[in-house]
Amino acid sequence: MKSRFPIPSSIQDLERAPYDLLPYPEDFADDNEAARADSFTELVNKLERGNHVLKNSDHRLFSEDEDVWLDEERMQALYTLVRKSTSLSLETRNDLVQVLADAIKSLADILVTSNDVVSQAFRDAWACHVYMIYTFTFLNEAHRKETGFDSEYRSIAAKTLLTAAHHMAKYPNLLWQRGVVDESVIILPCRTAYTLLEVSSGVINRKTACGDTALQILEVSLSHTSILSLITTSLMDMMHSMEHMSTIVAELCAKSETLSVELLREVARLDGMGIKNVAPFVSSLAASQPRLVLKHMPQLMFFLNSEPYTMRNALITAIGHILQSLAHNNAESENSVMFDASKARENLLSVLSTRIYDTSSYTRATVLRTWISLIQSKSLPKDHFLPVTRMAVDRLQDRTVIVRKQALLLISELLENNPFMGNLDPAPYRTKLNELYTYMKENMPPHIRGANEAAMKDAEESEDAVAMQEVERAALAASLSEADTLLEHTENLSSADKEFCTKALALKFTQSALDFIDLLEDATSTFESLMLSNNTTDVTESLRFFVKAKHFQLPCAVTGMKHALALMWSQEVAIREEVLKAFVEVFITVPGSEGTENLPSKRIANNLVQLVDKANKSELASIEEAICHLVKENRIPAEVFGILWSAVANDHENRTNALQLIAMGATADRSIIDSKSRLKLLLDTALGDHAEDSRDWAAIGAAAVLLQRVPRAKIDLSDAKYLILERLMEQLCTVAQGDWCLEADQADTLQWFSAAEQAIKALFVICPEPEAACRTIIVTMSHFTFERRNSLCHPLHLARFFHILGQISLNLLVYTEALSGSVRRGNAKRAVKMQEEADKTKRRTSTHEDDDIEAELGIAQAAEAENERNMAEISEREILNRGLMGKFGPLLARVVANEGGRFDSNILMEASVLALTKFMCVSSQFCEKHLPLLFTALSKAPPGDTTLRANTVVALGDLAFRFPNEVEPYTPHLYACLRDNSTKVRRHTLMVLTHLVLNDMVKVKGQVCEIALCLRDNDPRIRDMSRLLFHELSKRSNNPVYNLLPDIISQLSQQAMQKEDFRGIMSFLLGYVKKDRQNEMLTEKLCQRFPKCSSLDQTADLVFCLSQLKMNEKTIKCLSDSFKLYKDALCNEDVKKQFLIIVGKAKKSAKPESRQFLDEWENKISETAAIEAENEAVGQKAAKAKKSKKPKRKQPLRSIPQEELDDE
Repeated sequence: MKSRFPIPSSIQDLERAPYDLLPYPEDFADDNEAARADSFTELVNKLERGNHVLKNSDHRLFSEDEDVWLDEERMQALYTLVRKSTSLSLETRNDLVQVLADAIKSLADILVTSNDVVSQAFRDAWACHVYMIYTFTFLNEAHRKETGFDSEYRSIAAKTLLTAAHHMAKYPNLLWQRGVVDESVIILPCRTAYTLLEVSSGVINRKTACGDTALQILEVSLSHTSILSLITTSLMDMMHSMEHMSTIVAELCAKSETLSVELLREVARLDGMGIKNVAPFVSSLAASQPRLVLKHMPQLMFFLNSEPYTMRNALITAIGHILQSLAHNNAESENSVMFDASKARENLLSVLSTRIYDTSSYTRATVLRTWISLIQSKSLPKDHFLPVTRMAVDRLQDRTVIVRKQALLLISELLENNPFMGNLDPAPYRTKLNELYTYMKENMPPHIRGANEAAMKDAEESEDAVAMQEVERAALAASLSEADTLLEHTENLSSADKEFCTKALALKFTQSALDFIDLLEDATSTFESLMLSNNTTDVTESLRFFVKAKHFQLPCAVTGMKHALALMWSQEVAIREEVLKAFVEVFITVPGSEGTENLPSKRIANNLVQLVDKANKSELASIEEAICHLVKENRIPAEVFGILWSAVANDHENRTNALQLIAMGATADRSIIDSKSRLKLLLDTALGDHAEDSRDWAAIGAAAVLLQRVPRAKIDLSDAKYLILERLMEQLCTVAQGDWCLEADQADTLQWFSAAEQAIKALFVICPEPEAACRTIIVTMSHFTFERRNSLCHPLHLARFFHILGQISLNLLVYTEALSGSVRRGNAKRAVKMQEEADKTKRRTSTHEDDDIEAELGIAQAAEAENERNMAEISEREILNRGLMGKFGPLLARVVANEGGRFDSNILMEASVLALTKFMCVSSQFCEKHLPLLFTALSKAPPGDTTLRANTVVALGDLAFRFPNEVEPYTPHLYACLRDNSTKVRRHTLMVLTHLVLNDMVKVKGQVCEIALCLRDNDPRIRDMSRLLFHELSKRSNNPVYNLLPDIISQLSQQAMQKEDFRGIMSFLLGYVKKDRQNEMLTEKLCQRFPKCSSLDQTADLVFCLSQLKMNEKTIKCLSDSFKLYKDALCNEDVKKQFLIIVGKAKKSAKPESRQFLDEWENKISETAAIEAENEAVGQKAAKAKKSKKPKRKQPLRSIPQEELDDE
């Protein structure tokens, strides 16, 4: 029987034969919108009545002779409703899709219960309803944005089509004669699936579009082999046009190997231009079916040489998935798949190793990511562990950020998944390795031992140390090879052989561990340079590596964390945040918890105490900055500071560290200290009777620092907190007065100095009237020091008094300037307010009123200027000249002068000099008056007292900043300290001069030679600092280094120094002469110096300087024209050698036409040198032949005079 419902090409074809349907039924009422809606509703009701009949019937409803159920009226209703479904109301449209779903479900139930092939009428009903729901979905998806199609009923439609596809796949013999399917019907659910998958990009859209159901439809439909090619073609087209389809198709292929094979064949036929969106399919398919992709890998490998990097990336990722599969199921692959898995793995690993040098940075980054995935999945062979580490370290220097980032991540993964122990401290490994080496030497096999002894004997006879080392290495390698051979037959090994093999394996393991550690340690400089990178990613990833390195106890982690703390001062917010994150992960949270789970508060407190223990001042400053941020962000639990307060009360050993940490936290949160109970605890423990008895000056100083975080006290005798603060102020005064110091204990006084300094600072913070408290301290100490009867003043008493005088004078200056700043800010606020009022009233005030306002503003400006003068007057005259402090100035000067050597105490001299310099910082008059005295004291300081000289130099730097004009005449005396015998003094001097020179506070020209000599200092820090100074100078626009070179050469020639030192200095400095014009001018100036050289050695040094310059035509011509000036010196071999170096250097960059000239000049130099050497030899013979009765005294060689040369 012929079908009444063949699948049409489009829904409009239903109005043609053989269907001959009308757009609307003949009785369709559409006089108005209400009537039209009612008509559509009536059509849906007709369909529902038909469904009810179908539900209560069986296959007998569909007889061969007549079609009772799918009559023309039902087909007409279906056509009209589906064709107009996009304009139906939401309720009617939802009812329609439900009607279609119910009908297909009932038809499916009838199909299942049928015992034989169904009738044509049933097939027509089935095809009609499947087509209608397909068309309904297609039309509404095309207009889904306008229609507001509900995803719930989209889900109903998709599930209904899945049901249809499932029954067509499972019961083809019942639905069609002899099971020959109708492709036009079975493809309809697939088309719907394509439509749904097109909009399934992303997780949310996929769920809304029923993407999972669509995949199930395709999966079921793949059982029909007749439409496999159609599905393959459609999926390939979709992958080409839509980026998200590759991963979806790969997910479908995971359940159908046949489809996978077909698609891989299609991919292999693609050219390079059409694979961008298809590429992810290969990598995604390899994740689910790695063995299948491996079979087709030979056909895909040519894509590694294709231009689009996306396919290369996909193949690299696919190789990673395949390697993971081979590693985890190696045994299964060898039994079930006909290929050598081991060989395939080696080949794929070789491809990965080669592609690390791909031209695309994206591919190189993908390779590194693939290595990371292999490590994370435990798929990296152990014998590749070290090569991959070397590769990652090498890629740290890649030119692109994304590759360096992946290299850092790879190194972190290698570290975290290393096959060695959790502790990578190299010391235990080196000890173990030495033990194993000794064992192997003592227990090597006899035939190897005999050969080793014979070879070693020959090497010892030849006294070739290198050969002996080679013999030892060869013997060890032979022993290890022998152990590998023995391990191949373990069943017959003796106990001695088993032990030998075990030791050999242990040696290999230990050596590999040390090689791994050394690779990371050797890369420390690279990691540190990345932390200084301008790219935030480099810095953050390097920080994360050092965090992990610290967890594994790598030595490089210590240096890395120090650098990390220094980055707290970075201007980049992201870098500071990463430093804080690293700080938290190392010291505050549980390792591996990503900073989410805190350690116990006691453990955190212990970590922080250990961190600050023995930290220097710069490290403490960085730690404080980090802790301040963390306290503000509430990252450090409040209980930690409670535990630290408990340590202050009970833990004498860690009291100082605890107080330092509390002070750091209190910088950000004053509530940590600003309470009666904690102030009372501080008074009782750090500043109470126990402190007086123990004289723990470190804890006392830390307590004083902590008190500097407390707000200034307001006098209120009824407030308990003020009473405690008042008692604290009394104790601070007691500390500052030195009442607790031992009478004649110098070590005790030295420790007191720092505590007293902090006590004075604390008084200026919390005391309502600090100047009055300081007066009391000075008066008390002066009475105690000078007014004792029948006893001499002890040097330590006087030293403590001078120390306090200096501290008070300096803090008074700071206090005065702070008051001045407060007054300025207050005046500025009033001026701004007055200006705003003037602007508001400008339009509505008279000229007279404007003049009044302007006059008032002028008075305010004059008052501010007067305030500035008053503050300057206080600093200049009141603090020292007219105040109490000034009475002790002459005494200080007398002690510093030390006429007659009455004061022989080093500590007294140091304290007096420092106090004098602090007095000098206060007043320019006092400074100018006592500068000669200070430099005299510096020059006469005892050779062994390096602290005095170093402190004086630093103080002179402060004076130069504050009063540059007064200090400038004494600059040569400051430069002279660069030749001090003490490394400490030289280092401090160079540090001070570097700051002064780079800030243009002193002139460098006259004494630049002294800084140049530091380039050859024995101390590496001094050498580095001097290089830094010249490097920073060279960055300036006028290139001061070039202008200073003539002076440097002239002064160095007068120095009694080794040739290597002179040439090392000049080689470094001449490297900063970059411009051709500068090279030409300097060449001319140096040539003019030849006649003034007093020795051949000086001439050779001068020629060496010329050889360091860049050669061009003008410089060569200048040298050639000056031949007469240096020809007599060519008899010296060194002079000749340097000139030949110049000629060789010139030939490398010379033009072809200049070659002949250079050859002639070279021949001229060689010939003249030979003649002059012969003349020199004749002259020496004549001198020996000549006899003199009285030998003449040799005259010293004249040095090159210093010559002032004009700068360019």
